[in-house]
Amino acid sequence: MDQDTSLFVQAFWVKCREVIRPEIDSAISKVRGAGHDGQVSTQEYSAAADGLPAHAGPSLTFALRPAGARDEDAHPSLVFHGDVARQAVDILASDGRKTSYDIAVLGPAQVRAELDDWLARLAVSAL
Repeated sequence: MDQDTSLFVQAFWVKCREVIRPEIDSAISKVRGAGHDGQVSTQEYSAAADGLPAHAGPSLTFALRPAGARDEDAHPSLVFHGDVARQAVDILASDGRKTSYDIAVLGPAQVRAELDDWLARLAVSAL
C-alpha cells in the first residue's frame, strides 16, 4: 500500500471512530427503542480482489434488522465506504441510493442527515 493510500485509510478510520460511529450508535438506540435491531460491521482496505463486495476501500456498514425479520431475510443496510482513489466517503444505501462527501467535510450533521433520511425512507416502505 502506498503512503497516500495508507494515510487515506487511516483518516477514514479516524472519521469512522470520531464522526460516523457515534451517529450510528445514536440511530441504533432509536431503532431499538422502536423494537428493531441494528448491527455494525467493518471491512478493511484490500488492494487485491478477495471475493468480498466489489469495493476495495475500507467500509463501515450499519445493517437494520426490522422487528420480526428472520436471520435469512435480507436486511437493509447503509454502507460508509472509503473511496481511496477519490479520497471521499461514499454512503451507499441498500436501495441503490448513493451520496458522496469529501472526507475532510463529512461531519456529524451530514452523517445524521443521511441516517435520518435512510431511516425515514425505510419507515415508509418497510418498517
